[in-house]
Amino acid sequence: MIAKLFIYFVITAMIGYIYECIAMTLWSGEWDNRGFLFGPVIPIYGVGCLAGLYVFGNLLEDYTVLQVFLAGFLASAILEYPTSYIMEKMFHERWWDYSIAPLNIQGRVSVPSSFGFGVGAVLIVYVVNAHIVPIVMDMDIKLARILSIPLALIFVADVILSAYYAKKHTTPLTYDKVNASVGYAVDRINPKGYSLGGYLKNNTNFFK
Repeated sequence: MIAKLFIYFVITAMIGYIYECIAMTLWSGEWDNRGFLFGPVIPIYGVGCLAGLYVFGNLLEDYTVLQVFLAGFLASAILEYPTSYIMEKMFHERWWDYSIAPLNIQGRVSVPSSFGFGVGAVLIVYVVNAHIVPIVMDMDIKLARILSIPLALIFVADVILSAYYAKKHTTPLTYDKVNASVGYAVDRINPKGYSLGGYLKNNTNFFK
């Protein structure tokens, strides 16, 4: 069971990485790699999805869309604030900053970002899990163990290497080249640098 849960964690962490990179690239108008790790995963999403899977799969048998939304809204704030604080203290760098958003707390959490996570929770519970959970949980246990071991080794190595380079405030050349290539592709798609953030800041009074 642990092997299957770990595979679920990796899959949802990857989905979170894809979602956040796309969302923040649209916001800024340029490529924004949101991952702390070198691999295409954001662990906080995997942790949140595991918690949601437990709550809405075990603790609550009957729940509404509003309950799922509120759980995602509140859980994001509870997870993001201490995570941001700890990572900043450890590596003297911030991986996200909501300072321009209304109703933010030290730029670590904000109402708009938590609202987005609430919507994301609804999509995960009703859309993503509807397809992923059956596939993962119906997987042969031997296959799950075979897949989880190399995934775990890669994940642990990634955490160690990413923390090492973050402490040095540098990144490997290969990683920089990949980021530069993706950034170049985004610039080709959006040569004028149109951004959702720029539009909202110029046309509303809600964002600084």
